[in-house]
This record gives sequence, C-alpha cells and structure tokens, in this order.
Amino acid sequence: MGHPSITILYGSETGNSQEFAQVLGRKCLYLSLNTVVSSLDNFDLKRLLDVKLLVVICSTTGQGDIPRNGKKFWKFMLKKGLPSDLLSHLSFTTFGLGDSSYAKFNYAIRKIHKRLIQLGAHEFSDRAESDEQSPEGNEGYYAEWERRLLEKIKKLSHHEIDPNTLLPPMNGIVPQTSKFKKITDNVKEVALTRSDLITGIIGANERITSPDHFQDVRRLVIKDPSNSLEYKPGDTVALYPSNDPKDVESLIEDQDWQNIADFPLIIDGPTPTIEGGLVKKLTLRSLLTHHLDIMSIPRRSFFMIAHHFSTDEREREKLYEFSLIENIDALYDYANRPRRSILETILEFHSLHIPVQYVFDLIPTIKPRLFSISSNPSPSTVELTVAIVEYRTIIKRLRKGVCTRWVKELEENDRIKFSIHPNNVKFSSGPLIMVAPGTGIAPVKSIIEQRLELGLQDMYLFTGNRFHDKDFLYGDLWESLASKSQLQLFPSFSRDEKKSYVQDTLYAQSNLIFDLIYNKNATFYLCGSSGKMPIQVRITIETILEDHLGISNEESKSLCLELENKGRYIQETW
Repeated sequence: MGHPSITILYGSETGNSQEFAQVLGRKCLYLSLNTVVSSLDNFDLKRLLDVKLLVVICSTTGQGDIPRNGKKFWKFMLKKGLPSDLLSHLSFTTFGLGDSSYAKFNYAIRKIHKRLIQLGAHEFSDRAESDEQSPEGNEGYYAEWERRLLEKIKKLSHHEIDPNTLLPPMNGIVPQTSKFKKITDNVKEVALTRSDLITGIIGANERITSPDHFQDVRRLVIKDPSNSLEYKPGDTVALYPSNDPKDVESLIEDQDWQNIADFPLIIDGPTPTIEGGLVKKLTLRSLLTHHLDIMSIPRRSFFMIAHHFSTDEREREKLYEFSLIENIDALYDYANRPRRSILETILEFHSLHIPVQYVFDLIPTIKPRLFSISSNPSPSTVELTVAIVEYRTIIKRLRKGVCTRWVKELEENDRIKFSIHPNNVKFSSGPLIMVAPGTGIAPVKSIIEQRLELGLQDMYLFTGNRFHDKDFLYGDLWESLASKSQLQLFPSFSRDEKKSYVQDTLYAQSNLIFDLIYNKNATFYLCGSSGKMPIQVRITIETILEDHLGISNEESKSLCLELENKGRYIQETW
C-alpha cells in the first residue's frame, strides 16, 4: 500500500507564505506522506486532476491581488469553461497571510478558497487567516491552524518517522571536482550571465537627501541601449542584487568549503525556482554570491534542518529549540529583534558544519527587490528612488540591506540586470489626491510627470518628510510646479519647528478633501510604508466624511470601501 500524498502550494511576495509551506511540507514528510511543495505558478495544473489533498497558503498584495508567483494559476482558475465538478475529487484547506492596514486584507486567499469550492473541491480542515498587525502576528494564527490540520493528516499516515532522522535534501547540489575550476570572483560580470532579464546601464546614482541627514536616498537612473522599455505609472522595476563577496568568503572559510567552492555544480533533483534564472557559471561560490540569501534572518525552517549538523550537544539542543513553534518568542529575541543573519548564526554556532548538498534546503533564495518607478514612461530610461538601508541593531551591529548596499556601490556606466513588472493600478483623468510620505513619492512623481505631459493638472499632493531642508524628496520640483499652479502642494514635516504629519495636513484641508472626493469624483492615492500610517490616513478620510455628511463611523467605513471597489481609493504600501 503506497503512502498518501499531499500537495502544498503557496503564493508569496516576501517569502512568508513560502516559509510556512516549507515548514508544513517538512512535517508532512515526517508523517510519511508523499509531499509536493511548490509555488502556485510552478505547479503543473494538469496534475490537479491527480491531487487528492491540497493545501494553499497565500498572502495578499496590492489591492487584494494574488502574489506575482500565483497569477498564472489564478488566470487558469478563472477560465469560464471549467466544469463545476472539475475538482470534486479533491479535499483542501487554505491559510491566508494578511495585513489589516489594507481594507482588502486576505482577499487573495478568500478568492482562491471560494473558487476551489465553486469547482467542486471539499474542505478537509478549517480555513484560517492571519493578521500581521495583531499581537499574535502571522505565526500565532498559523500555529493553531497547523495544529488542527496535522491532527487530521495524522489519521491518514501509516507511520511517523523519528523527528531526529535527517531527511535527504530536497534540492541537493554536487560539486564536480573532477572538472576544471571556474573563475567566478568577478561579481558584476557573472551577474550579467542571467539570460532572462533586461541588461541596463547605470546613467546616474545620486544622493537626493542632504549629506548630513541620517537617511541616504538615491535617484537611480537605468538606461536601456535597445530603447525597448515599456512601462506606465505604478509599475515596478525588479533589481537582482548580489551578496558581498567578503561575506561569501567568510561562510566558505567557516564551513571549510575552500576546496570545492570553485568547481562546477550540478543540481541533484528539481531546480528550485530562481526568479531571473541562474547565472551561467554555477559554482558554490557563485551560488552563494548571486542566489542564496545568506544575509536574511533565519526562520524556523532553517533550524529544523540545521540542528542535525551540530556536533555539540548544547548547541544542537539550542538549534532544535528554535525550530519549535512554542519557542517562537525565543527565536524572535535571538534572530528577528537584533536582525541576526543566517551567516552570523552559522558563524556563532561553532559546531555547525553543513553538508554542502543541503545549502538549498537551509538557505532561501535571494528575492528580487521591487522598486516603484519614479519617471515618466520612456523607452530608453527608467528612474528609481531608493532609500539605502543602514542602521545599528540593539546589539550595536551595523546592518546593511543586501540590495541597497549593492545599489550604493553601483557606479555610472555599470551594467546590471533588471526586469519590469506591471501593476494593475489605473488612474482616471479626473482630480487626483496623492498622499506620499517618504519614498512613497516615487510612483507619485511618475504619475505627475505623465499627467503634466497629457495636460492634466487637477492634482493635489500631500508629502510627508522629516525636514524641509534635508529630506524633502524632489521638493524643488514640487515647489516649482506649485508656483506655476500646475499642482497644489501640501507638505508636512515631522521634525521641523512646525511639526505635522500627513494625516494632520489632510484634516486641516478637510473642506477641500470632502469636496474633491464627494462632489468632484476625485481619486485618492496613498503610497508609502505600511503599518500605522495608512491606518491613520484612512481614519482621517473616514472622519472627514463623517463630519461633512453627519454619518456614523460604520457608514463612513462602508463609503470608503465603496470608493476602493470603484478604484477611487488606492493604497500601495510596503
């Protein structure tokens, strides 16, 4: 009698859903289930006809949208010709990762769940959703959902494998030491061997905040010699950064991989999904440099495997403890709070010696970093506004973002690989209210420049920065346009003498805001960091509607949701 099977599909933008899927998949392997873990788009949809038990774990992005690695799956699921009993053979459950600062939070998983039922699938275990803004966080909700799911899965399992057993690698790598070594230490040249991307030339990389300001924000200009770029306001550029060669060398030396680091590699088993494709000269060194995120914070899936490779009993126990869901607070204090990296973790656990064939299982791939385009559409040039991430943690260690460190080091005429990703956001030609704290100004700049080119000038810009003279991004441009009555400007500065935040300035202009939204069918566009800011801005708009219409809070919330459904309240936060 064969082992029962389970298919776990994920839709993930930042890696959280993928992490949960991989953790669940590993637990199913220990229950002796034939387990498939895949992104929604990478799964061969013809195989759905053979799947008996399906789990979908998915986050929501944008305006209630499916993540990028699930759009092909969703397009197939929406085909009108699909019979209502297509999936009648299938049992399933779903888990959603959401953020309640978005009105349409967890819409993606709700749409998927509903569609599966419409196509005849049956619920195997209760569905669940998480809220990143809640005290429990995503982990708390996931833990309870996973517990209930595994209780039911265990009834299908013939026997359980001892959790101390080391499972074979899912994506093993084998250095070909019988072949000639490859030279892969020229990081920039090796990065250019990805074939699936656009090759661009750096036209400018200039700081646009004052030199004495703590935040370094860059205007990055990328040129396309082929003049073949196609994009619109709201679209994003994906950059593909590389790790610092010094960090890679530290890992190679610590793990005693010097003798195999520069030989060609083959992947034993299915090739993991690498957005943008693998570099051509694939060695352990180039794999660690261009594809594996050694500077990311280790998650539970890392410790679930890593503890097997420690030769010290106390260190092995500690690594194992971090893999348990009940110790998530201890893991947070060790890894998340000080932003400790996988590299640092490996270096700190001195007895940890990782067999090279397990690096794909242990270390996540480097995800491309998406940046909103800040220029008027052009076939030859695209501009980005990039905040360089550098800070000291609570343990006084300097942290640099993998991508922004790489961006900071780019020089004029350097060649890089990038790609453009369309956004489904659409703007009407009518009045436009734009709220853009910090680098949220990037897509707004693109929108304004295009509207000016089209002769559309009914624009109202609410900016939010710390200081007028230090980080008022593109402030000279906005003040110049305002002086020509090409837009109305309402800046807020939280650290200047007259302190104010965007929500304060919005409320101070409540008569104008109400008239634009209620009487003139204006579109409201909010762009910037997630968290408290978008919640406070939405509350402000609801309050303005309540004050002017004499309606209840519930009615104002309903009115805002109606605006959102009509594409007149658009939130793009990250």
